[in-house]
Amino acid sequence: MAVMKSANVDATPSGKKRYLDDARMCSEHYKFLIILALAYAFDQMDLFTFSFVAPALTKHWGVSMEWIGIVNSCTFVGMLFGCWFGGWLSDVIGRKKAFLYSVAFFSTFSILNGLAPNKALFIVFRTLTGFGILSMVVVAMVYITEILPSVSRGKWQAISLATGLLSVPLIGQVAERIVPSSPDGWRHIFFIGGTGFIILILGLMWLKESPRWLISRGRYAEAEVIIQRFMPEIKVDINDEASIPVEGAVKPKEIGTVTALKEVFSKKYARKTGVLITMVCCITVGYFMFFAWMPTLLNEFGFTLEDALWMSALVSFGSPIGNYLAATVTDKGGRKIPIVIYSILVGVLTIAFGTLKIPMVIVGIGFVIRVLMDGVFVVMWSYLAESYPTHIRNSGTGFIYSTGRLLTAGAMIVVPMIYKSFGYTTLFFIIGAMFLVVAVVTGIWGEKTAGRSLDEIGA
Repeated sequence: MAVMKSANVDATPSGKKRYLDDARMCSEHYKFLIILALAYAFDQMDLFTFSFVAPALTKHWGVSMEWIGIVNSCTFVGMLFGCWFGGWLSDVIGRKKAFLYSVAFFSTFSILNGLAPNKALFIVFRTLTGFGILSMVVVAMVYITEILPSVSRGKWQAISLATGLLSVPLIGQVAERIVPSSPDGWRHIFFIGGTGFIILILGLMWLKESPRWLISRGRYAEAEVIIQRFMPEIKVDINDEASIPVEGAVKPKEIGTVTALKEVFSKKYARKTGVLITMVCCITVGYFMFFAWMPTLLNEFGFTLEDALWMSALVSFGSPIGNYLAATVTDKGGRKIPIVIYSILVGVLTIAFGTLKIPMVIVGIGFVIRVLMDGVFVVMWSYLAESYPTHIRNSGTGFIYSTGRLLTAGAMIVVPMIYKSFGYTTLFFIIGAMFLVVAVVTGIWGEKTAGRSLDEIGA
């Protein structure tokens, strides 16, 4: 790699100060986190809306479980392409612009979901909503990793997502009241998700471009100004280390999807990529097989629509709690140990869940599983986002995260088949087994990343 000017952003051979990694949390960090927490709130609200709406569509539109599976599958296909697009776009035009474009996109199509006049257009709008949602998420998870101090980036990732996830039980409670109220009650739920446009206003005022991305594009003066905003107590000067190479600093013309993927799958990153793909696929597929289908499966299992909705709504309260708890452990054990412990617990409890028939026991165990699943999910986000160097970080993160969404798209179609052929218990056994696979693979081959400089990890 050519010798390039350093931003003092990461660890250097000379041991000089790592500006962003060693920074103290300040008002600029907190404004940044408020915006991302709001984005996660609208993202998660819209993501889980369909699980509450699906039973109503079964009743009022006369759709089948297979049709619901197709909608879920198409949504995840949209997410697949959203991951690729968001990762690529943010590596080309920057984290800030890609983030705001994605927010505008998924907010628009959330509103159109509620206006859909027929089943065909509803599927199209859900697919495009999924595209926007995951484009935003991929940018956001890397954005946080690049901006925040190394000792606490996992904690703040978890706290921002946990704050955003407060919208899940909120939308669950709203859906419980509004969806059964009229044949068109479900439409109003999607309109709520469309109010995410408020994030654009705040983002234009408060968001700053990632200095790491600016450095990777050779825009040192701009990076210095932004770093100074995050470290107002000291004088930032990135002109004194011109002889030190920066991991990930490449010429803009060298950045491309094919180039990035070649590096992600190169010998240098082969083991890391294999662990991440296994982790992302198993956790993502298992998570959405469980919670995207929970209201419908409970309804099919014999519970009334009202009972299935309130049980699922109560379980959803575990989402923010799970992420807040994860914030206390995510930066411990190098990120690797919490993932292993969480995955073992989720695997065992999910297998047990498939044997339960008493409503309040289902709610209780389901709540614990929700706490643990959301916890491991957010730890996984941090682990994935900090695994590659700056110039391929979003492209690599987007591609690997998309593999989970691709398999989830297929799983959404397979769930009704498994349920009808093998039953309720077998379905949850399969979900539990996937988390046990994560524990084994991560425990044996995973590396520790928490608290380390991003360039040290990337190298």
